Parts: sequence; structure tokens; C-alpha cells
Amino acid sequence: MNRQIESISDVVKPNAHTIKAISRKEEAYRKILEIVLSGTLGNGDFLNEQSLAEQFGMSRAPVREALQMLCSERILENVPRMGYRVVPISIKETIDAIHVRLLLEQESVRLACRNRTPAALAKLDALILHQEKKIEEDESSIHSWILKGDLVHRTIAEMSGNTVLVRAIVSLIDLLRRASIQLLLGGVDKPLDIHYHMKLLEAVRRGDEKEALELVTKDCQILKDLIWKQ
Repeated sequence: MNRQIESISDVVKPNAHTIKAISRKEEAYRKILEIVLSGTLGNGDFLNEQSLAEQFGMSRAPVREALQMLCSERILENVPRMGYRVVPISIKETIDAIHVRLLLEQESVRLACRNRTPAALAKLDALILHQEKKIEEDESSIHSWILKGDLVHRTIAEMSGNTVLVRAIVSLIDLLRRASIQLLLGGVDKPLDIHYHMKLLEAVRRGDEKEALELVTKDCQILKDLIWKQ
């Protein structure tokens, strides 16, 4: 009798060379994404496949595949004979993303408040301690403030225990970070209440769903107001 096939891995088992190729592509993907999210690229700047390969110390093949992945995700676009540039994000798309992010984060906050395992609380306590040390720092830009808030929301999403939800929220966090880089070009002050991210962490720590939901809603509204002012 033929053995029953349980999964696709029973049919196709990647060899060491395939695994290495995939890991190099993922490494290139992460490094290029970091460049995009850092905000160092100007509106007229292009990424070059050969230059990136030399910068990363790898062949052009994984870099090319990573660039193609980023194009398929509408993060980059390929301009013939010029290279790759960041896809512009409109104000409407940004506002739409904020609305979707709020819906997802409301669910992640509810789940996080109900999933306060010892491991999750230990991670949360470490972040609270880190935030307490940094809370009074005067960030030089709104982007630095947004970046610190992203870490808070990512941690709460991970506490939800829903991996699909985490991936969706992280994707929106990255999109909105790119939008903030493009749309908030300076002259924008961070909100006066710099403590509400800490309040959000503490509310989740206590399992206070009502307060946590109010704070995550406030966070999205603040970001929306910043964008509308542009």
C-alpha cells in the first residue's frame, strides 16, 4: 500500500542550497526594508540592484528577488533604466490604513488583556521599564516618537496570541511609518501628552480593556490629526 502523503513537505524537501538561497533573499529583503523605513531616501532617490548587492556583500540574485518582493507588496516600484523607488503614499490611503489599523488594534488589545501569561507579562514589564527610562527624552523629530510608539503596539499585538493579527498589524505599522516619513516632512510637533503610550501599556498590564481601548483609539486619532494637518 502506498504511504499516505501528510503534507507538501513529504513531496518537496528543500535541500541545504535552497534553504541558504531563501535565507539570503530574506536577509536582503529585511535590509532593503530597513533602508525604506529609515527615511533616508529622498523623493528623487533610487535604489540600485548592483549597489545594494555590494553594500550587503552578496550576489545580485537574492537582492533582485527581494526587490521584486517589495514591488509586489507595493512598497517599491521599478522605473526602467533608473532603478527602484519608494511608492508614494497618498493622504487618503494613509487615513484608510489608520481606520483599518484601529479596528485590528482594538481586537489585539482585547486579546492581550485576556492573555496575560507569565511570559507575556515579563515581556510587557521589560518594555514598561524601558519606556520609563526614555519617557522624558526630548526626541528630535516626530518620526522618533512614532517609532517608539510602534514598538508598544507591536508588543501588544504579539501578546494577543493571534499570529495572523500580528502580521496584519505589523504590515500596517510599516505602511504608516513610510507614510509619516513622506507626509510629515518637518515642522510637526509630537503630541503634548507623551505619557499615553505608557498608560496604554499599564492598562494592558492590569487587564483593563476599557481604558486600553480608549487609549489605542486616542493614538490612532492623534496620528490621523497629524496627517490631516499636512
